[in-house]
Amino acid sequence: MGEVTAAARHGGSDGPGIPALRCVDLAKHYPSRRRQPTVMALRGVSFEVPAGSTFGVVGESGCGKSTLARLLVGLEAPTSGAVEIAGRRVDTGPRSDRRALARRIQLVFQDPFSSLDPRMPVARALDEVLRFHHLHDDRRDERVVELLDMVALGGRFARRYPHELSGGQAQRVAIARALAVEPQVLVLDEPTSALDVSVRAEIMNLLVRIQDELRLSYLFISHDLSMVRHVSDDIAVMYLGRVVEVGRYDAVLDAPMHPYTRALADAVPVPDPDAKRTSHEARAVSHGGRADPPPEPASARDVDDEHACAFLPRCPVAERVCGERAPRLAPAAAGHEVSCHVASAAAGLGPADR
Repeated sequence: MGEVTAAARHGGSDGPGIPALRCVDLAKHYPSRRRQPTVMALRGVSFEVPAGSTFGVVGESGCGKSTLARLLVGLEAPTSGAVEIAGRRVDTGPRSDRRALARRIQLVFQDPFSSLDPRMPVARALDEVLRFHHLHDDRRDERVVELLDMVALGGRFARRYPHELSGGQAQRVAIARALAVEPQVLVLDEPTSALDVSVRAEIMNLLVRIQDELRLSYLFISHDLSMVRHVSDDIAVMYLGRVVEVGRYDAVLDAPMHPYTRALADAVPVPDPDAKRTSHEARAVSHGGRADPPPEPASARDVDDEHACAFLPRCPVAERVCGERAPRLAPAAAGHEVSCHVASAAAGLGPADR
């Protein structure tokens, strides 16, 4: 990843203060259709993103990552809970205040072409955003060039249409469009997964440079733990709409406590298969379980996760208490929280009661 590793981990160094982004018991339920059960995409998600830091969110497909992103930027309304930007709730107050708050957080999509109108050249796409928000009305053309320079494209791309751009160039334009409203927080929903491997590092280095220059806060969503390790200060691991482990990137990835986090960490490719196997077996033994990998994802309907752990059908270290009481997210070490009865007991804290 080049300079990403050295440059990215600066967040939170300014000391305590109001977080740039805060979620409080955020939930999203989609009503049932044609006798299908209600889909509980998010269930009580809470976390904070300190100003100037990068907060990584990881988990397999279907865990609620993209739903979380859409709620944060206001594309969907939560069923319950609240989103705060710089200490202010985004769903209260006069409409003008809510609109001003909405400018402070912007989303960069996984597929850059999905956020660009194929009928608009790049300059018009950026000018449209500036005009809508009444920004730089006396120098919009100059501002468009500045935004393109910010993402290392330059004014020569101003007249190009989306079909004339490569994937990496289109993502740079999408980033420039998000930056046009001068936000404080960028939500990055797997911003490099649709790009060639050779382009991913360039985009990540660009994002890190922009964060350093503008003191932005990032919420970085990905299923790639290697990528998240390089750019994140703190990491939350999601499973079936819940945060099951959260903490500093090194604590979560180097010493994972939840069996699901350990399974994700063990799935990361390493050059030495023997070392990987040894690491996997050591982790299982240290938690009193077996070294067999968990089975394929189970449906939320397979277990009554209001009165049992949602990970129970897949857990290789489950105990009786896991089927009797749902664990809650609780501190297990300094700056490290986990929702797991077994992990809490191993840390000497007893079962993680509801």
